[in-house]
Amino acid sequence: APKLNRAELETACEDFSNIIGTLPDCTIFKGTLSSGVEIAVTSAAATSTKDWSKCSELYFRKK
Repeated sequence: APKLNRAELETACEDFSNIIGTLPDCTIFKGTLSSGVEIAVTSAAATSTKDWSKCSELYFRKK
């Protein structure tokens, strides 16, 4: 997976307007890279990787 900066993610996700899912601790956005590849981007309020819940991981993988 390519490493993208915030500006690239904002562009791909249309300023984070295309929400495809929400959980209590995160929001998942759909985006399209300039190459046409579709991506999913998550915005999570986590202070550490321990805060990333199993539910969040399963939901992320599902999308």
